[in-house]
Amino acid sequence: MLLKTLFTATTFASTALAMALSPGPRGGPNALSSRGYCLRQADADKLTDAYLRMIGGWNDADAKYLADSGFRDTSDSINILAGVPLGTVIFPTKQAFIDHQHVAPDNLPLTVTFKTFNCEYITLIWTAKPGAPTPDQLIVRGITILGATRDNGKFWQIKSIDMEMNSIAFLKDIGGSYTLPGQ
Repeated sequence: MLLKTLFTATTFASTALAMALSPGPRGGPNALSSRGYCLRQADADKLTDAYLRMIGGWNDADAKYLADSGFRDTSDSINILAGVPLGTVIFPTKQAFIDHQHVAPDNLPLTVTFKTFNCEYITLIWTAKPGAPTPDQLIVRGITILGATRDNGKFWQIKSIDMEMNSIAFLKDIGGSYTLPGQ
């Protein structure tokens, strides 16, 4: 009897754990978010594609993929190149991001080498070759974490962008220079 009870309890616990960790019909590798829904593969793909288009060559049609409220873009890699204090939100609103794209679009085609997602975040590892091609051009490697939210619970949008990259390689590729410490 004890063996049967132990077996039943173990089976129940194993099943519960497997269900909690499985993607299930709601998407993402985790259980539901606190809001009751998770990104699905198609949602993560759509937001990733929109982000790649935004960074690769801005088009106003993609602005619909940025959350209207609470949007922010943070990158100490950009801050250090721009002379902005580290930890500063580089684009604190959707409009600030769009305004930047109108004045100085990134035009940085990214090649995604790794992507994963959960209920609310998409993580991308990417490479890029900024600037004009040269024999000395360096490949820039970066990571971006896209926070996602649903507009009125229906349409997935990017609510946050956290990006870091090899800023020295980027600087060199766009024609900048630097001096190593102690030299």
